[in-house]
Amino acid sequence: LDFVNTISWPETEREHDWLSSPDNVKRWFSAIELPFARGKTVDLPALHKTRQLLARVLRPLAHGEQAPAPAVAELSKAVARAYQSRAIDAQSLAWHWPAPQSASDALFPILLDAADLITAGDHERLRFCPSCDWLFEDQTRNGHRRWCDMADCGSRDKARRYYQRTKA
Repeated sequence: LDFVNTISWPETEREHDWLSSPDNVKRWFSAIELPFARGKTVDLPALHKTRQLLARVLRPLAHGEQAPAPAVAELSKAVARAYQSRAIDAQSLAWHWPAPQSASDALFPILLDAADLITAGDHERLRFCPSCDWLFEDQTRNGHRRWCDMADCGSRDKARRYYQRTKA
């Protein structure tokens, strides 16, 4: 979800792409502690295509709708490629990711996490923030989380509603 959320205010005049340059992509990979192929060029269109694909599947689910079948089929192919890249480490007998050869290869763990969320996750807990439209998984006990971040969007939304109630 964090990868999909690298576009703030999607499809609005305020839209901002946090992965708009190769340097930003490298910083993002470093921040989330995913290995990135050092010295390799960043194929921004390929990264953006993967992000858009995930958004085309996850956004409808967060809005309580059906994900489009063509997008699910395309995601399924990408996930299959990601699964094929894993290997079992002989020492630890655990799954191992070989060093990525590109930024797109470095997204393989994200694709598998998305596949788990889509196939095994509780879609009722996949939500969108009404303030900024970022996606989040509601992990609260009562399942009533409303915003991506209470300190940011939640406070802004509460202030807006308070103003609307009291301005008369």
